[in-house]
Amino acid sequence: MVNLKLLDYVSTNGVKFKSPVKTADLVSFRIGGVGNIAVYPNSITQLCDIIEIVNNDKFVILGNGSNCYFTDGYYDGIIIVTKNINSVSVCDNVITAECGAAMNNVCKIAKEKSLSGLEFAYGIPGTIGGVIYMNASAYDSSISKVVLKSTVLDISSGKIFEINNKEHKFGTKKSIFKTEKLCLLSTEICLSLGEKSVIDEKMSNLLLKRKKSQPLNLPSAGSVFVKPETDYASRLIDMAGLKGYSVGGAQISQKHAGFIVNLGGASAADLQALTNYIKDEIYKRFNVELKEEIIYLE
Repeated sequence: MVNLKLLDYVSTNGVKFKSPVKTADLVSFRIGGVGNIAVYPNSITQLCDIIEIVNNDKFVILGNGSNCYFTDGYYDGIIIVTKNINSVSVCDNVITAECGAAMNNVCKIAKEKSLSGLEFAYGIPGTIGGVIYMNASAYDSSISKVVLKSTVLDISSGKIFEINNKEHKFGTKKSIFKTEKLCLLSTEICLSLGEKSVIDEKMSNLLLKRKKSQPLNLPSAGSVFVKPETDYASRLIDMAGLKGYSVGGAQISQKHAGFIVNLGGASAADLQALTNYIKDEIYKRFNVELKEEIIYLE
């Protein structure tokens, strides 16, 4: 049942929506079934209004959906997609980006302004909201190192306030947004002045490294498992000889053992059976418990 107040709001305010919606189309894994409704607010104001309307309903907030997958069946919640909320501005060495801004676009703007500190993130397929939510990291750096402060919405009370870097409670693949009912609206990123040519070269080299080592030609959600304390999940999976192992349409990438790819038609059931198999094998062989980084929406 679609929230009638929500339908009235999106119709009156020119907000794009799809009902029903193919949920696989909303995530980079291309895994899912059918969803109740997806709405695409155009501003932070509309995002806050919609959250207030659906606060008592089941809902999820997505950017590019690059770290999650949906149930094979019917997702009965409301899906709020933030990709249209993507303004980016620069003042001196601080970039302010709205939650739906693509990380790659923010990196390019930083380069054009000769600002260094985001080179590591070039090639990460998420939006600012998702990158902050997961404390995205790569090449010995993470977004937590450059975040100055963020503007957030308390989903329960409707209050909007700022949090500083420490208040984000960043950790390995986590932040306060994973445990508290908060929605990131925008964030300020503090960078250092550098040379545009040097920044450009580093970004290009890291992107080339990604292309050589990661299966970017197939649908995936990036690294499937959180890095164990004493090792790398990809190294353990490779050592176990599991590269190329598949269940249905889901396969452990032959290019990067930390990735699972969708060969075509992979289901959530395929993915879950494969991740469970990997976890069992790695525990049996190395006594290491792997924890999934990717998020299941059901």
